[in-house]
Amino acid sequence: MPIARKGYFIAFAAALSVWALSASQALSGTPGLDRARLSVLTPPGPAEPPPEAFQKIPRLIHARHKVAKGENIRTIASSYGTDVRSLQSTNNNEFIFLPKGNYMRVHNGRGFLYEVGVDGETLAGIARRFKAKDADLKEFEAAIVKGNDLPPSSLLAPYKFKKGDRLQLPGVVISLDAYHMPFSSWSRISSSYGMRYHPILKRRIFHKGCDIPMPVGTPVYPSRSGTVAFSGWKDGYGHTVEVKHTDRSLTRYGHLSGTLVRVGEEVQKSKTMLGRVGSSGMSTGPHLHFEIITSGGKSINPMNKIGRR
Repeated sequence: MPIARKGYFIAFAAALSVWALSASQALSGTPGLDRARLSVLTPPGPAEPPPEAFQKIPRLIHARHKVAKGENIRTIASSYGTDVRSLQSTNNNEFIFLPKGNYMRVHNGRGFLYEVGVDGETLAGIARRFKAKDADLKEFEAAIVKGNDLPPSSLLAPYKFKKGDRLQLPGVVISLDAYHMPFSSWSRISSSYGMRYHPILKRRIFHKGCDIPMPVGTPVYPSRSGTVAFSGWKDGYGHTVEVKHTDRSLTRYGHLSGTLVRVGEEVQKSKTMLGRVGSSGMSTGPHLHFEIITSGGKSINPMNKIGRR
């Protein structure tokens, strides 16, 4: 280990010990104090400890990680002693795009790092919500207690958490059902979401999606799985397919050369071909108009949703 890194880790370990001791001494006489909450659920030490700390400290710790140039989700997961699915679940993000300078929540456990949303959530309630269908509830509760170093008494009486507490749910991974790009590969965006000068109407209007130039005939796939809500000709968009998803949001695929699916048909993300790239409707060349519409009917920037739900 380089000297600078080693010194950083020693300083972090010392800070951890001092923090735990001082917190215990300062608050030991406080009525109703849950000392386990201090040592287990509150992250001590620096806000961004080095990955070495996560590998060596034998208890659950978590922090924010700032993405550096050249990093990807696999290298980050490995450096912190966890796995890709755990980080994806914890951050509700598949990290298809991982720009330098972005932050993500990292931890040294395997499974979903759950953040308590409201005061008073109980261990039993969280276990019921996240346990697998065929899992035994009491066994899952015991695994949570062991994995988070909670007091054994938490299994005997209702154990309540505070908003902002985090605890590891061992073995739990979240199915993100995230948005993907509608192509197996792509290179650029020719017209982004937002105000733009329309090349045909010759005036500035709001562009509700993004345009992705691709060769004529390139297969177009659903960004998320769902049910076809529209398939046919739509003014301005030309040959168009619209897919409705489980959260009632809608994805729209315009300027196709034709459509290959029917209304009511179930389609699979990145697998079912909706049609092929064309230049139908109000278009100046072959490209796909890709749009995401919320359940409330509002268009949003598709590129901000890729890898997320």
